[in-house]
Amino acid sequence: MTSIFRPARTILGLSPAALKEHLLSPSPQTLHLTNLISAWPALTRWRPDDNLREIREAVGADRAVEVELGKKGRGYLHPDWQRVHMPFGLFLDAFILSLIPSSTPASALPSAYLAQSDLLDTSPRLAAAVPPLIHFYQGKEKSLYRRTIWIGPERSFTPFHKDPYVGIYSQIIGNKTFHVLPPEAAQYLSPSNLPRHTNTSQIPLPVSRIFSSNIPGAVAQDLADLPRDIVRTCQDQLKKAAAVDGACVVELEAGDSVLVPEGWWHAAEGGDGPGVGVGAWFR
Repeated sequence: MTSIFRPARTILGLSPAALKEHLLSPSPQTLHLTNLISAWPALTRWRPDDNLREIREAVGADRAVEVELGKKGRGYLHPDWQRVHMPFGLFLDAFILSLIPSSTPASALPSAYLAQSDLLDTSPRLAAAVPPLIHFYQGKEKSLYRRTIWIGPERSFTPFHKDPYVGIYSQIIGNKTFHVLPPEAAQYLSPSNLPRHTNTSQIPLPVSRIFSSNIPGAVAQDLADLPRDIVRTCQDQLKKAAAVDGACVVELEAGDSVLVPEGWWHAAEGGDGPGVGVGAWFR
């Protein structure tokens, strides 16, 4: 149950000029953008039914990549979270495509996520499939800071955090849900005191899990690593945060994008299968 969040405004085929006007307005809001990346070759070339062959060949199966490894349904503030390096092909086969058999139940296996990776900067073939949009230069400074690729398993999770840039994230494969909150909602998010993560909320669970109707029965195993009343505490926090003007949810399908205004809090959850997306941060 995530209906406490109102759907963001949806705009079909937003022009660069319209985006610029929106960003220059006194209070730019989150937008659900459709058809923004309709010309990207990746929408037809990157396919899970061929085991992501195009991406695999563009990056190189033997190339070492950095991935986030940790307990399923937990974010990067969790004590078990770590960054590890592994061959890109092994990452895809073991954690994204489930092509390597394991005697361990899937629910007990860790989650591995290639998050905010800079592979686009070092693989021209990969970058050519997702060429930068003119939209990325419509901020006040007309400056594109960084573009990244995200490859995650089903139910991937990024906790609430904020960035010092405008963000446009585009889904290429699969689906993803973004919950977005304005800066004023920070008082309900318990920002971390860790110097490196003061931009990240300490709410440890996905919004869908916090408002799940299936909590009884699975609670002991699923939440054993967290405080006893964590679900109720998070529900209270998010109900207040969702009541702040501008709070919204964006449900992305392949080909959709979300605009996150500078300094706005946002959390992301992957869908039922593997997901691939590309993010851009700009000012």
